[in-house]
Amino acid sequence: MAAVISIIIFALLLFMGCDQAKEKLRSNQPNFLILIADDASYRDFGCYGNNLISTPNIDQLADDGIRATNAFLTTPQCSPSRISVLTGKYAHATGAEDLHMPLPEDEKILPSYLKERGYYTGYLRKGHLGENGHKQFDWRSNDLNDLNKFLDTLNGAPFFMWVGFTDPHRPYHEDIIENPQSAAEVFVPPYLSDDPNTRDDLAMYYNYIRRMDQQIGSYVSLLENRKLRENTFIIFFSDNGAPFPREKGTLYDAGIETPYIISHTKTIEQGSVDNRLMSVIDLAPTVLDVAGIDIPTGMQGSSIKNMLYDFNLPGRDYVFSERNWHNCDEHIRAVRDNRFKLISN
Repeated sequence: MAAVISIIIFALLLFMGCDQAKEKLRSNQPNFLILIADDASYRDFGCYGNNLISTPNIDQLADDGIRATNAFLTTPQCSPSRISVLTGKYAHATGAEDLHMPLPEDEKILPSYLKERGYYTGYLRKGHLGENGHKQFDWRSNDLNDLNKFLDTLNGAPFFMWVGFTDPHRPYHEDIIENPQSAAEVFVPPYLSDDPNTRDDLAMYYNYIRRMDQQIGSYVSLLENRKLRENTFIIFFSDNGAPFPREKGTLYDAGIETPYIISHTKTIEQGSVDNRLMSVIDLAPTVLDVAGIDIPTGMQGSSIKNMLYDFNLPGRDYVFSERNWHNCDEHIRAVRDNRFKLISN
């Protein structure tokens, strides 16, 4: 019976013609929408236990997929973090380990590999990758509201969209959101001074997270309206910790622990909570593996595709992070397991 079905499918593809056959195969490829917060702490979302901030759309993504509770970044700095994720390499191995360093001319990033498999790739708003990184995307826009325009250009191709939010990065301005957060309704970490100035600052930070959450909600609605939600992997994380002392730019957990949500309603068990040790170094090889593309030997991360479907598989034994130049030259390294961390200055 299986042989007969195969013959029928083969004949159908011949009848459809080469172009239509390719189109049919492309339509089965999963899409990827990658959402990167800018300077957001893992703790400052409703689904991660902060009941003082309203993030219903991000919380819904967690309800629709996997919420990782033990995920870490390779570096607590903006551009090195993003380049590390897109190359699948640690910051010092990318040639762009310092803040603002561009991706070297000989480095390939994730969209280039995906394009070889027929994907149409784009990024919105913040790239911070340098010219070689930016030009490896097919489509670019600085406007967060342009996802609809990007989807209009697909022509049936599977897509990879990288959305680099600038929220909740400083500077902060008043009146950016309706019903702004009250300074009385914020959580002050024990390493910050609990005074009016700190609370006002945290309230503004919360407001920018809420604005990002609203934008994410509009993206999900757009995918649903276009019948693309079911076959789109939506992955949400932050590039580093919150912009406060002992967080962003440090290798303490507050600087490198990240919210990490992976949602694909077609295949991933909804409402899953994953406590295994994870690193975003594995994101690029995982995307390639899910897309059916061979993982380049130069990538230092490993695919966690099977972990998404089998919670009995172990996570990482260790995660590694580093800090390099960020307005001052500090070379710091860290290794962490589920219980201990070693930081070397």
